[in-house]
Amino acid sequence: MGEQAKKQSVDFVAGDDFEIAESDILSRSELAAFFAMLVQRKEEITTKLQERVSSGDIVLDRNEMADEVDLASANVEQRVTFKLLDRDRRLLSEIEYAINKIATGDYGYCEGTGEVIPKKRLELTPWARYSVRYKEQLEKTKRLSETSSR
Repeated sequence: MGEQAKKQSVDFVAGDDFEIAESDILSRSELAAFFAMLVQRKEEITTKLQERVSSGDIVLDRNEMADEVDLASANVEQRVTFKLLDRDRRLLSEIEYAINKIATGDYGYCEGTGEVIPKKRLELTPWARYSVRYKEQLEKTKRLSETSSR
């Protein structure tokens, strides 16, 4: 997609009902591009979720199960499906949160340290809340607390 086409699609996505706030670290066009990435990812996940629901992967009719093996297999499949749905639900929540941060002007700042999140990280994970350094610190603390609670 050419630069002009990208700009037009970003303008279309942002529309009149969404206001992109001013930022000290990102230009308006960069914020619009991140907004477009977030909206696109949100639409992809929503479509995938709708397909799962309409395909019947979530419905489990125990009356049709011939034996315990079929029932166990169906239960495993259903658990996997629910885990995937939950993961997608959490990701949608993170995406919505990032979109709101664009609207408030807080997008691109680490919530733990207040430092700027590098653009490369935001390009890879536009819903990132933390810098890599702080995220590693959080994960280390979580692992330590899990280990000590055993």
